[in-house]
Amino acid sequence: MKLKLIVTALTFTWTLLAVGQDSNQLKRTPYKLAVAVDKKTIYEEDIKATPYVLPNKAIQLYPGETIYVEIEQKDGVITTVTAVDKVENPEKTIVISFSQTSKKKVHEMTMLKIVNPFPVDLIYKSKIFLLKQNRWVDTNVYPVTAKLSAFETWPDIITSIALGNWEFKYD
Repeated sequence: MKLKLIVTALTFTWTLLAVGQDSNQLKRTPYKLAVAVDKKTIYEEDIKATPYVLPNKAIQLYPGETIYVEIEQKDGVITTVTAVDKVENPEKTIVISFSQTSKKKVHEMTMLKIVNPFPVDLIYKSKIFLLKQNRWVDTNVYPVTAKLSAFETWPDIITSIALGNWEFKYD
């Protein structure tokens, strides 16, 4: 199952990357992902040096990652999504954290936090890679209210999350 999951994740990532790459995008440092499953099992995956933001403005994260993303917009339409290594422009930088909590090496939940610095609500779509189902599935998310943070939680073991279709919500 582990090999099938790795092949599926790599195929998904490489398919998205094949569309084209922006060499200006910040890349993650390679590391070994370890996700608690139960007392006897830890899911592990070697994460490569891939960009956080893909060419289609989608963001892919793994549990334990926090990124800073600068958003450029023109006339209320998001034009550019760029991962940066530190917050230099807080008025246009969203902070995204994806984490897993466990107790005594047993999975409890997975959580996404997004901080919205903009004076309007931020909406997006999300897909999660579920370990037990070994596939990507759509998941419902709520808008991130203007100037606030939003939290999404799942009881599932999620090994990666993809966030895309970023838009500002105007009433």
